Amino acid sequence: MTTGSSQALTRAHDKLFKLGDADSYNEVVDLFDKYTGQVTRHLPAPMMAMAAVQANQRILDIGTGTGIVALEVARSLSEGGKVVGIDLSDGMLATARAKAEKEGLAEQAEFLKMDAEALQFEDNAFDNVLSLYALRHFPNPEKAVAEMHRVLKPGGNVVVAVGSRPELLSRGGVVAMSRRISSIIRRLTGRELAACEFLDQLVNQHIPESATSETAHWTGHRHGFTGSVRDLLESAGFTDIDSTWRGQYSIIESPKEFWELQMTFSSLARKRIGQAEESVVDGLKNEFISTCEGVLAKKGRLVYQSGAAIISAVKP
Repeated sequence: MTTGSSQALTRAHDKLFKLGDADSYNEVVDLFDKYTGQVTRHLPAPMMAMAAVQANQRILDIGTGTGIVALEVARSLSEGGKVVGIDLSDGMLATARAKAEKEGLAEQAEFLKMDAEALQFEDNAFDNVLSLYALRHFPNPEKAVAEMHRVLKPGGNVVVAVGSRPELLSRGGVVAMSRRISSIIRRLTGRELAACEFLDQLVNQHIPESATSETAHWTGHRHGFTGSVRDLLESAGFTDIDSTWRGQYSIIESPKEFWELQMTFSSLARKRIGQAEESVVDGLKNEFISTCEGVLAKKGRLVYQSGAAIISAVKP
């Protein structure tokens, strides 16, 4: 295969991945909005603080989803301010627009369908750029970060939040390690199940890996890749890179909600289940629910633990 043919094949694969990823979210828009609002509500405020968002600024939210971050920004803006949220999911964008309309924020918040790796904005168009849990969905993150740098004004801030565990020796790391040890003991005695790990295990047992990628290859299915993001920002020309960590530990009350949450947040489960035979999915779901009920019968717990490294940088 020639170099040109190989590059064309890679571009085609990346396009299919991005469109497939966006389409998979179209199927779970309402659940995504419900559960993302619950498990990420602690993140927009520190992201905005690290970006030093001002009421009259023009802000870009990349991978806006249903507008969780963009609408929080819009609520803080004055008449001269504007936030633009971009995404490739039509369903997500429709929900974001409807929410903005309902809150009377349609003037402050605009939502556009756009590829983060090829932004359709002029250079130096925004005062700040924000992105919550979106970077791992981009097959070519270096392109997305380069685009963030291009559209950001000199002196502007970029703030990205990525799934991550805290540094081991930090206060958050000590707390997380203590909780992890207790969690392992409960799991060994059948008194705890963790999202999204549990559903992913069942899916791997029942449904073969699909021909198309379920996550962007560069993430390597890792939960934490903060160092890689720092390298990306530095390579793109950003300086003054800093980070903090925020975590949340949630106990889910019912097996049904536990299923919905994992179906929403696990790309592996969402994509494979969406392509599987109905009978296979029914059997898998029955096993899932039955196992959850068994844990609850032992007075155990269904847990979702999320953590985010919030990384900021400046365009010189």
